[in-house]
Amino acid sequence: MDVMIAVVQFAVAQARPEENLEKMRRFVATAAASRADMVVFPEDFVTGPLCGDATLADYDGCYRAYFQQLASEYTIDIVAGSIIEGDQDGLLYNTAYYIDKAGNVRGRYRKVNLWLSERSYLTPGNEVVAFDTDYGRVGLIICWDLIFPEIFREMMRRGVELVLCPSYWCVEDAGVGLTHDPNSEVKLVDALCVARAFENEVVLVYANAANNSSAQHETLIGRSQIAAPFRGALQRLGHAREEMFLQKVETTLLKDAETAYEIRKDVLERPGFLFRA
Repeated sequence: MDVMIAVVQFAVAQARPEENLEKMRRFVATAAASRADMVVFPEDFVTGPLCGDATLADYDGCYRAYFQQLASEYTIDIVAGSIIEGDQDGLLYNTAYYIDKAGNVRGRYRKVNLWLSERSYLTPGNEVVAFDTDYGRVGLIICWDLIFPEIFREMMRRGVELVLCPSYWCVEDAGVGLTHDPNSEVKLVDALCVARAFENEVVLVYANAANNSSAQHETLIGRSQIAAPFRGALQRLGHAREEMFLQKVETTLLKDAETAYEIRKDVLERPGFLFRA
């Protein structure tokens, strides 16, 4: 099956949700006019990282409702990056939604593997999600989840073909590693995206946030991309500026990957073979 995917490397206006949502609308309109089937946004794209400030967290589902309205209005599937949502117990979650072109929520994912700075105020999710769409079986992850192969293996067991990864990945995430190589995080993300696609026989869509002109204490790496088995990065932004790109993806190549490598077969039929004495 062919699917046209729009990936938005979005420059987030920190703590200005109205501004970000209006810009989101413009990107959605452009993607729909370009005949994209789905559009994917980055992590924290509505408010920016809250850094413990819960005043902009969504407790009423208003952002989700906005995404649903946009998807229906423009007849396009929306992967609504991620937002910080609160529940009735006051817990905060980093949450991503997949909303189809009719405005229906097909999947909701709460980030399982929180980044170091998130752990003081966010609650980790505890579920891997896999769900059906018009373009195949989809799984959602968020940013730092990319580093953990276990979540990909579980998605593989559930038949996922397309993995969507909203992200807010920064140069400074390397910490002291920057003394070894200032491009450490760029190399890490580029390697992970391609490796995860190959080793799990999936198409991986990685949508990172972009730098903007306002002063920031962190520098985003950009590098939004789509990767697939055999072909590696189908398209990759080699910068951290705001930009949207479109890429047609042929998911039929995943069957060829399974024929060539039989990784999915091994995972399903011999789940513990790597750990036997």
